[in-house]
Amino acid sequence: MNSQPMNVMNLISAYRTPTDRNLWCFDEPRFGLVQELFMHGASAFISAVVGDECERAELIFSTIHFPTANCILSRIWSGERVKEGGCEYLAQYPILKDPSDPDQKIIEMEAVWLCPAMMFYFSGETAPEFIYGQITPKP
Repeated sequence: MNSQPMNVMNLISAYRTPTDRNLWCFDEPRFGLVQELFMHGASAFISAVVGDECERAELIFSTIHFPTANCILSRIWSGERVKEGGCEYLAQYPILKDPSDPDQKIIEMEAVWLCPAMMFYFSGETAPEFIYGQITPKP
């Protein structure tokens, strides 16, 4: 029997909200979510990665590192009661710093909050310790 966890990949097509360019949201018909907001630092993180001119982005994410992952969210509290309140993370892009490039831009944001809707994508009673992601601007 394989003791390795299955690498479930999730995909969200994010877009800027119609009423405020500073906020990102997504729709997920499977769960009845329409214009579900990325709040409390999450929208700012997406904007920092894709740039101010980008209107749409694709977010692929998993609790297991995958080869094209370009960011990581690290849980910064216990993650309990996530179904009621969400969970707070430290977000970093890119995942690995290049020690030979002192000018490499690292985006790091504390207190990126993921709302309770995150639990539609992850099983368990607590929020995942790490979420690996690939954020890609889309035309």
